[in-house]
Order: sequence, then structure tokens, then C-alpha cells
Amino acid sequence: MANKKSKKKSNQASPAASKAQPAQAAGKKADAKKAAPQKEEKKSLFKKGEKAPETSKKASKKTTKAKNAKPGIIARAKKYLGSIRSEMKRVVWPSKKELINYSVAVVVSLVVVGIVIAVLDVVIGEGLLLLSGLRG
Repeated sequence: MANKKSKKKSNQASPAASKAQPAQAAGKKADAKKAAPQKEEKKSLFKKGEKAPETSKKASKKTTKAKNAKPGIIARAKKYLGSIRSEMKRVVWPSKKELINYSVAVVVSLVVVGIVIAVLDVVIGEGLLLLSGLRG
């Protein structure tokens, strides 16, 4: 993002320069449009008559495989354990008082939900028995 802004600023001329030379800027644009795009020749690092050494497909495959290869299991385990350690340093642990409050809230909610499920079970069971008439 910062690179885009700096490029944008460098491409824009300052207001004083754009007011002072509008005709020159227009002339440069026209010259640039008229000039046919020419291909730039690649400069060779080798002397005339010498050819660049050809790279074999096998050599290029080996380098790409080496770059894309997975690290060993021990290296991956070390990285994993290191990430766990760094995450555990970021954890905000509750105080003893908060821990007790949270535990009580969980136990109470479990008891309430258990009672509701038991009552619904009894009500639905009795309703099915009355509908089916299995109790004489």
C-alpha cells in the first residue's frame, strides 16, 4: 500500500512545475505517442560466439523440489511446539476468584438444563402412554 502511494507521488509533478511548463509536457506526451515502441535488446553476459550454458530440466526440477520440499518431522514438531509456547505466553489466565465464578456458573447451567430435559422426558413419555393406551 505504501509503495503504491509513493509511486503515485513520484509520478505526479509538483503544481509549480506543471503550471510553468504545460506546453513542454504536452509536447513530450505527443513525442512519446509518435515514437514506435522498440524492443530492447538483451545484453549478453557472454562473449560473442559463446552460448549460455543450457540448464537441464532435471537440474531445474531438483531446485524446485528442494524449495517445495516439506521439512522433516522433527523440524515440523519443533516449529509446532514453538508456536504453542508463543501462544501460551499470550493467554490471559483468569484469577482464582474469576475461575470459581465461571465454574459455579457452568455447574448451575448444567443442573438447570438437566432438570428441563428430565421434565420434558417425563411429560413426553406420559403423553405417549396416554395416547397409545398401553396401561390398562
